[in-house]
Formats: sequence, C-alpha cells, structure tokens
Amino acid sequence: MSQKHNATGAMAHWHIDCRLESELPEDNLVGTRFLINALSGALALAGLLFAGLLGYLDLSTRHQIHDWEQRIGDNRAEVRDVQRMQREYALESAKIDEAYKLVRPIMSVSGFIANLGRSRPPQLVLDAIEWNEATVIVHGNIREKSERASQLLSAYVKGLGKEETVSRRFREVRLTGFDRGTNEDVINFEIAFFLKDVKGGRP
Repeated sequence: MSQKHNATGAMAHWHIDCRLESELPEDNLVGTRFLINALSGALALAGLLFAGLLGYLDLSTRHQIHDWEQRIGDNRAEVRDVQRMQREYALESAKIDEAYKLVRPIMSVSGFIANLGRSRPPQLVLDAIEWNEATVIVHGNIREKSERASQLLSAYVKGLGKEETVSRRFREVRLTGFDRGTNEDVINFEIAFFLKDVKGGRP
C-alpha cells in the first residue's frame, strides 16, 4: 500500500513576509527617544513639586507674618507702656550714676553717717539726708525745749565741724533750719555741710 504525500504538512504554515525592514526605525533610536521623554517628564514633575514647595513656604511665611502683626497690634498698648518705663528707668539710672560720680570721690556715705552718730546727743533724731553738687543737708528733730534744743544743736554742729574726717571734706558745717513742730516739745532742724572745692555752695 503506497503512502500519500501530506500536502498540509510544514508547507501549510508558510506565508508571505510583508515586513518593510528598510522603513522600520532602528532599535537604538527608539531607546534614546524613550529615555529623553522619560527624563523630560521627570524634570517637569520635579519642577512642579519644587514650585509647589515654594508656594507652600511663601503661604506659610505670609501667615506667620500676619499672625505676628496681629499680636503686635493687640499688644501695642503694652509695648508703649514698656517703652515708656524703659525711658524712665534710663533717666533715673543716669541720675543715680551722676550722683554717685559726684559724691563717691568726696565722701563715703557709711563713714559720713558714722560721723553723724558718733557725737549725736540722745535727744536728737536724724530723719533724712539730702545732697547736691555743693551741699549735704541733714534733717532731724530733737525733743527738748527751744532754748535747750538750741544749745544742744549748737554744740553738736561745732563738734561736727571740728572732726578731722568732716573738716577734710567740708569747708563749713552750719545750722540752717530751726523751727517748732506740731508738738511744743519737738524742734525740727536742718544742718548743712558745704563741700570743699565745689562751686555753688555759699559760705
């Protein structure tokens, strides 16, 4: 029995090659275009993200500035009070510094008070001490009759003028005030210490 030729074998899958290979782009060119497009897209996306970040930072900064301006406006009165107090403190500090410069080279405050108390009669009370560029004023009172108070104060003033530590700094010690207070037995007095080598004090 003879075998027949199978016409539907390998030849049945044969077809005409219609590809135009000369007109197809090269593989390298396709890869290069893809990479360029991908890189351009990535750069554009990065630019958008960066622009968005800058916009967010700008908006946040504007919001913070507005918030601080509102707080400053709300506290404007308190700020003015603080500035006024600072100016007042600066003026007072300047006065204190100036007084310190004037008094310190001439006398020791603690030493001056010690001189006042060393020969002070028991009846005599010192109330206040004032000073300026030329004079130191001591205010006080004494509980004695007018005549007796006058004698005690005169002796006290003379004794102060003779003390070496006082005479070295002051050219004169004088009783400049003597008047009766509300109580008949209380005499208010004022003793002036005139500094040496300072213009303005009258002898």
